[in-house]
Amino acid sequence: MALARDDRFVADALGRALSGAQVYWCLQPASTSANPPSPLAPIYSDNDGTPETQPVLADGFGHSWAYLDNSLLYTVVIWHPLFGSNPIVLPDQSIGGGGGGGSSSLNPFSGVPIGTQDGSNTIFTLANGVLPLGVPPVYVDVWNNFPLINGLGYSIAGVTLTFATAPGPSDNIFAQGFFSS
Repeated sequence: MALARDDRFVADALGRALSGAQVYWCLQPASTSANPPSPLAPIYSDNDGTPETQPVLADGFGHSWAYLDNSLLYTVVIWHPLFGSNPIVLPDQSIGGGGGGGSSSLNPFSGVPIGTQDGSNTIFTLANGVLPLGVPPVYVDVWNNFPLINGLGYSIAGVTLTFATAPGPSDNIFAQGFFSS
């Protein structure tokens, strides 16, 4: 078993670090509706395989990390009081790259979605910086003052982002993720 380090940074919608966030790494398929989620994956505190207990608490910079078997896919679950009963759930996380024999390239994107932010418009276009995203994302995180849940707080069709509740003029909206090239 080869180990690789996985670093996670937890922040609110304004980019402020969320210290004390509980970060869990789960084997798949994972049950994520309760805290703690299950089944928990074996994690390690170093590359020598020293066992580590879960959850790993984010430090004052919102940073947490663990070493894991890099041949598996994981579901990462992040709980914080700010999220209420809706943790951040990140399925199909590959640790340390690897996997597949084909060539694949993921490119990050981030930006304020493009659209009229007036409290009644719910339809926006994903952006990379100030430019519209040219291809549909393979993964996306969306905020409207706090992280939203896909299918509940928003939906994505191609590069079109539809909020369940229209963002007001003073709301902080943001989206980031990856697209394939």
